[in-house]
Amino acid sequence: MLRLKNRIKRLSRSELLIKGLCLFTMVLYLYCVLSITLIDRTSGMRRHVLRPMWELSTMLQSGNYSYWSGQIGGNLIMLLPLGFMLPIMSEKFRNIRAAAIAGFVFSLFIEFSQYYTGRGLFESDDIIHNTIGACIGCIMYVFIFEKLLGKESEME
Repeated sequence: MLRLKNRIKRLSRSELLIKGLCLFTMVLYLYCVLSITLIDRTSGMRRHVLRPMWELSTMLQSGNYSYWSGQIGGNLIMLLPLGFMLPIMSEKFRNIRAAAIAGFVFSLFIEFSQYYTGRGLFESDDIIHNTIGACIGCIMYVFIFEKLLGKESEME
């Protein structure tokens, strides 16, 4: 607790405001993700698809590109904000490895929760796409803050 107080004291007012707004946005974002993936769904059967890249192969075989690209794109986009906001909130998340781990763990939580509650399909593809999305968010953070604004980052 003392460490946290010391860190907060070192922040300027604008940094504190940005982190506070980001925290509020993160809580709102996490609620939205959980609403989409769990809360607003009805219980059904426990189902799973463990074969990696089955969505891509199904899309290519069926020729229904709009539906499947929406599925894949939606999963890529879903955790992109997580990968972008975590580095703003903590320096520990300012590298691609940390973004990948955070995206993987959160996605795994969602998928296991969907399977356990019967409120969705546990898909290995979702975990892969969500993790990639979190990494893209981190890359966007690095590009914006390091390349455009000239601040340092620890991109690995």
